[in-house]
Amino acid sequence: VEVHNLQELKMALECESRIIGINNRDLKTFRVDLQTTLRLAPHVPDPVILVSESGINTPDDIRILRDVGCDAFLVGEVFMKSPHPGRALRDLIIRSFDLTTNSGTIR
Repeated sequence: VEVHNLQELKMALECESRIIGINNRDLKTFRVDLQTTLRLAPHVPDPVILVSESGINTPDDIRILRDVGCDAFLVGEVFMKSPHPGRALRDLIIRSFDLTTNSGTIR
């Protein structure tokens, strides 16, 4: 279930949603603000799977969102703007999760 604010989050939790996506994009203005997830994440109990959606561009974004309890991330725009989306995905994963490579292979 996708939510945008605390009221929607409460409704999703009342429905016992097992996966909740917090959309950081205001669908009226298209403004993106990761603070949306940072504000709402503390209200999401375990074992609900929490997904942060939109506006995720850097490894630091992912680290910050992981620190507040996000389990998954919907990332799209940063890859669509890249001339090499596969490479951009690989680099984001390696840098976000402090993985190292050995001959180009993620361990």
